[in-house]
Amino acid sequence: MTVAVLMSTFNGERYVVEQIQSILQQLPADGSLIIRDDGSTDGTISEIRKFCDARIQLIQGDNLGFAASFMHLLTKIPPSSTIILFSDQDDIWMPEKIETSRLRIDEKGPTPTLYCSALTLVTEYLKPFGRSPPWPRQPTFDNALVENIATGCTIALNRAAVSLILRTARPEMIRYHDWWCYLIVSAFGEVLYDPQPRIQYRQHRQNALGMSSGGGRYVRIMQAIKRQSWLAIMQIHIREFASDFGGDITPSQRKSLEYMSIRGVRDAIRVIFSITRRRQFLKDELLFRLLVLFEMVVRRDVPFDSAKMNS
Repeated sequence: MTVAVLMSTFNGERYVVEQIQSILQQLPADGSLIIRDDGSTDGTISEIRKFCDARIQLIQGDNLGFAASFMHLLTKIPPSSTIILFSDQDDIWMPEKIETSRLRIDEKGPTPTLYCSALTLVTEYLKPFGRSPPWPRQPTFDNALVENIATGCTIALNRAAVSLILRTARPEMIRYHDWWCYLIVSAFGEVLYDPQPRIQYRQHRQNALGMSSGGGRYVRIMQAIKRQSWLAIMQIHIREFASDFGGDITPSQRKSLEYMSIRGVRDAIRVIFSITRRRQFLKDELLFRLLVLFEMVVRRDVPFDSAKMNS
């Protein structure tokens, strides 16, 4: 059983060396660290090339964005690799991360499996200041339709899960690769959430998304919502999933998928007043419904179609 770690880099020269070191220290001798540089303009590639380690494979590419870059990396996994992990460019992996991921995934045998964990939040100087929220509910397909609890840099997949994900017909449409993986595997396999943090999740100004603890988490959420229509992204994922996998899901899953497809005011009202809670926390469920209302009232000019989001 061999391990492949997939890392996408972009202008990450400041932190990438520490991250690579933390991975190589625990990567098996027959493992691979496949790094795709997403069009960096700084010294990231030079820093990576300083490592004289046969386990590292460097791919230089055009700037696709982090989600498309990771989707591309999934097509580059060596045939012998059976455990596949995602890595950011700026974190620190705790020493047991790879082995813990492998052991947990092994428990499920051939079942498509995604393992993810909590995170220790640290400053750019690695000073701890919090942790990701402990999810109170089990991962489910209904939850995955409206929320991502699988932070990409903590994800490990088995080969069966990767084979499912590679059925994605239009990977360029996927906005969050980790959310997409959670959605697919929750529909057809097992999602294992580990409440024990396995990485130090470095927070700094260059984070693509980032995370905060306590009330700061909601500030981050609102900042992300201001930058882009989160609801439109959710609808793109739902529509792409329906197109690629809709013929293989159960009647109950199909009902949930159709219920969360918001095409207009009537659908929005149905979701806002639903008696079913899908998000992990009640306050997040309320925030989600307020967001649906906000999108339909304030952002009425934002169509929920893939062509708009791809432009």
